Amino acid sequence: MKKKVLMSLVLLAIIGTSAVFAQRVGETVQVSGQTYRVESNTGGRLVLQLVPSLNGNWRIQSSNNQNNVFISFNGGTAVFSELGTNINPPVWQDGKNKGYIKVGDQYCRNLRSTGNLTWSGQVLQVTYNTSNPNVATGTQWVDSTITASTDGSTITFSGGSTATWIKAGIQ
Repeated sequence: MKKKVLMSLVLLAIIGTSAVFAQRVGETVQVSGQTYRVESNTGGRLVLQLVPSLNGNWRIQSSNNQNNVFISFNGGTAVFSELGTNINPPVWQDGKNKGYIKVGDQYCRNLRSTGNLTWSGQVLQVTYNTSNPNVATGTQWVDSTITASTDGSTITFSGGSTATWIKAGIQ
Protein backbone atom coordinates (compact mmCIF):
# COMPACT_ATOMS: atom_id res chain seq x y z
CA MET A 1 0.00 0.00 0.00
CA LYS A 2 2.79 2.43 0.95
CA LYS A 3 4.58 1.68 -2.32
CA LYS A 4 1.40 2.38 -4.32
CA VAL A 5 0.85 5.72 -2.52
CA LEU A 6 4.50 6.68 -3.04
CA MET A 7 4.30 5.86 -6.77
CA SER A 8 1.11 7.93 -7.06
CA LEU A 9 2.80 10.90 -5.40
CA VAL A 10 5.84 10.60 -7.67
CA LEU A 11 3.57 10.40 -10.73
CA LEU A 12 1.63 13.47 -9.58
CA ALA A 13 4.90 15.35 -9.03
CA ILE A 14 6.07 14.49 -12.55
CA ILE A 15 2.74 15.51 -14.08
CA GLY A 16 2.67 18.75 -12.07
CA THR A 17 6.26 19.60 -13.01
CA SER A 18 5.72 18.95 -16.70
CA ALA A 19 2.53 21.04 -16.63
CA VAL A 20 4.53 24.01 -15.37
CA PHE A 21 7.06 23.77 -18.21
CA ALA A 22 4.95 22.37 -21.08
CA GLN A 23 3.53 25.41 -22.82
CA ARG A 24 1.48 25.66 -26.00
CA VAL A 25 2.00 28.33 -28.62
CA GLY A 26 -0.06 31.41 -27.73
CA GLU A 27 -0.10 30.77 -23.97
CA THR A 28 1.54 33.24 -21.60
CA VAL A 29 4.09 32.63 -18.87
CA GLN A 30 5.57 34.79 -16.12
CA VAL A 31 9.36 35.14 -16.02
CA SER A 32 11.03 37.50 -13.55
CA GLY A 33 7.80 39.46 -13.10
CA GLN A 34 7.28 40.00 -16.84
CA THR A 35 4.62 38.38 -19.05
CA TYR A 36 5.77 36.51 -22.16
CA ARG A 37 3.80 34.79 -24.92
CA VAL A 38 4.99 31.43 -26.30
CA GLU A 39 5.87 32.02 -29.97
CA SER A 40 7.07 28.49 -30.73
CA ASN A 41 7.77 25.25 -28.94
CA THR A 42 9.62 22.81 -31.19
CA GLY A 43 12.57 20.49 -30.85
CA GLY A 44 12.98 21.19 -27.14
CA ARG A 45 13.32 24.93 -27.78
CA LEU A 46 10.80 27.36 -26.31
CA VAL A 47 10.74 30.84 -27.92
CA LEU A 48 9.12 33.60 -25.85
CA GLN A 49 8.04 37.11 -26.84
CA LEU A 50 7.61 39.85 -24.25
CA VAL A 51 3.97 40.93 -23.99
CA PRO A 52 3.85 44.72 -23.80
CA SER A 53 2.05 46.24 -20.83
CA LEU A 54 1.22 49.80 -19.89
CA ASN A 55 1.42 48.95 -16.18
CA GLY A 56 4.01 50.99 -14.34
CA ASN A 57 5.25 54.56 -14.23
CA TRP A 58 5.73 56.76 -17.30
CA ARG A 59 7.09 60.28 -17.72
CA ILE A 60 6.75 62.84 -20.49
CA GLN A 61 9.81 62.85 -22.71
CA SER A 62 11.39 66.29 -22.81
CA SER A 63 14.84 67.40 -23.81
CA ASN A 64 15.38 69.32 -20.58
CA ASN A 65 13.33 67.11 -18.20
CA GLN A 66 11.51 70.20 -16.88
CA ASN A 67 8.00 68.83 -17.36
CA ASN A 68 8.23 66.42 -14.42
CA VAL A 69 4.87 64.89 -15.28
CA PHE A 70 4.51 61.23 -14.37
CA ILE A 71 1.53 58.91 -14.79
CA SER A 72 1.10 55.48 -13.27
CA PHE A 73 -0.84 52.81 -15.18
CA ASN A 74 -2.56 49.92 -13.43
CA GLY A 75 -4.92 47.81 -15.50
CA GLY A 76 -7.42 49.96 -17.36
CA THR A 77 -6.58 53.29 -15.72
CA ALA A 78 -3.71 55.72 -15.20
CA VAL A 79 -3.37 58.44 -12.57
CA PHE A 80 -1.09 61.44 -12.25
CA SER A 81 1.70 60.43 -9.87
CA GLU A 82 3.71 63.66 -10.19
CA LEU A 83 2.92 67.11 -11.58
CA GLY A 84 6.00 69.29 -11.44
CA THR A 85 6.51 72.97 -12.15
CA ASN A 86 6.81 74.51 -15.61
CA ILE A 87 4.47 71.98 -17.19
CA ASN A 88 4.28 72.37 -20.94
CA PRO A 89 2.00 73.33 -22.64
CA PRO A 90 1.23 76.30 -20.34
CA VAL A 91 -2.51 75.53 -20.26
CA TRP A 92 -1.68 72.36 -18.27
CA GLN A 93 0.31 74.41 -15.74
CA ASP A 94 -2.65 76.80 -15.47
CA GLY A 95 -5.00 73.82 -15.04
CA LYS A 96 -2.81 72.54 -12.22
CA ASN A 97 -2.64 75.97 -10.58
CA LYS A 98 -6.45 76.26 -10.70
CA GLY A 99 -6.93 72.75 -9.26
CA TYR A 100 -8.40 71.19 -12.41
CA ILE A 101 -5.71 68.49 -12.29
CA LYS A 102 -3.73 67.17 -9.33
CA VAL A 103 -1.67 64.19 -8.23
CA GLY A 104 -3.95 61.17 -7.80
CA ASP A 105 -6.46 62.27 -10.45
CA GLN A 106 -7.22 59.88 -13.29
CA TYR A 107 -5.47 60.68 -16.54
CA CYS A 108 -6.64 57.62 -18.53
CA ARG A 109 -9.72 55.46 -18.08
CA ASN A 110 -11.56 52.58 -19.75
CA LEU A 111 -8.37 51.30 -21.38
CA ARG A 112 -8.52 48.02 -23.27
CA SER A 113 -6.01 46.29 -25.51
CA THR A 114 -6.93 46.57 -29.20
CA GLY A 115 -3.84 44.93 -30.64
CA ASN A 116 -0.35 43.79 -29.86
CA LEU A 117 0.93 47.32 -29.18
CA THR A 118 -2.26 49.42 -28.97
CA TRP A 119 -4.86 50.30 -26.38
CA SER A 120 -8.02 52.42 -26.67
CA GLY A 121 -9.80 54.40 -24.00
CA GLN A 122 -10.21 57.95 -22.81
CA VAL A 123 -7.67 60.54 -21.71
CA LEU A 124 -8.24 63.66 -19.62
CA GLN A 125 -7.65 66.97 -21.37
CA VAL A 126 -7.42 70.47 -19.95
CA THR A 127 -9.87 72.68 -21.83
CA TYR A 128 -9.43 76.28 -22.93
CA ASN A 129 -11.01 78.94 -25.13
CA THR A 130 -9.37 79.22 -28.54
CA SER A 131 -9.10 82.98 -28.05
CA ASN A 132 -6.83 82.39 -25.02
CA PRO A 133 -5.20 78.94 -25.35
CA ASN A 134 -2.96 79.28 -22.28
CA VAL A 135 -5.84 79.81 -19.84
CA ALA A 136 -7.46 76.64 -18.51
CA THR A 137 -11.26 76.55 -18.31
CA GLY A 138 -11.78 72.99 -17.03
CA THR A 139 -11.23 69.38 -18.13
CA GLN A 140 -12.93 66.86 -20.40
CA TRP A 141 -12.51 63.21 -21.42
CA VAL A 142 -11.57 62.52 -25.05
CA ASP A 143 -11.27 59.22 -26.93
CA SER A 144 -7.68 58.20 -27.52
CA THR A 145 -5.52 55.38 -28.83
CA ILE A 146 -2.22 54.59 -27.13
CA THR A 147 0.53 53.00 -29.22
CA ALA A 148 3.66 51.46 -27.69
CA SER A 149 7.02 51.20 -29.41
CA THR A 150 8.05 47.65 -30.36
CA ASP A 151 10.44 47.47 -27.42
CA GLY A 152 7.77 48.80 -25.02
CA SER A 153 9.93 51.72 -23.84
CA THR A 154 7.77 54.58 -25.19
CA ILE A 155 4.09 55.30 -25.80
CA THR A 156 2.26 57.93 -27.80
CA PHE A 157 -1.37 59.01 -27.79
CA SER A 158 -3.57 59.83 -30.77
CA GLY A 159 -6.41 62.03 -29.61
CA GLY A 160 -5.53 64.03 -26.55
CA SER A 161 -1.85 64.24 -25.58
CA THR A 162 0.70 64.74 -28.35
CA ALA A 163 3.63 63.99 -26.06
CA THR A 164 5.80 60.92 -26.13
CA TRP A 165 5.93 59.15 -22.78
CA ILE A 166 8.92 57.11 -21.62
CA LYS A 167 8.80 54.17 -19.22
CA ALA A 168 10.17 55.57 -15.95
CA GLY A 169 13.78 54.60 -15.36
CA ILE A 170 14.64 54.66 -19.09
CA GLN A 171 16.73 57.63 -20.26
